[in-house]
Amino acid sequence: MTQDSDQLIIINQNWTNDDGTHDGGVSTGTGFTISWQRGPINIAGRNGAFLIEVLEACFSQLEYFQNSGYKSQENIDALNYLDKCIERLKSRRERRASVGTLGTHQPDQSK
Repeated sequence: MTQDSDQLIIINQNWTNDDGTHDGGVSTGTGFTISWQRGPINIAGRNGAFLIEVLEACFSQLEYFQNSGYKSQENIDALNYLDKCIERLKSRRERRASVGTLGTHQPDQSK
């Protein structure tokens, strides 16, 4: 659970398989619930959200604010950080696709 000074509460529940492999979960707070992908796509199919999609939605919403009357330097900074996060996750996805592990529970060989 995460709480900041404005009393915002986010509840995260992460699940694992019997072998300790990550198996999705749920994150919820006021106004949102995210059901994370459960199982590898090559077996389970698409059944939940991917982190990169949620970050892209946050980027889009923040960009909307920045292009409205709510622009600020903090928004610019946050957009830059989100953009870097999204690019790193895209890079990871491309690397995993190139070695044939994308959509599987095979752990990364790169650290």
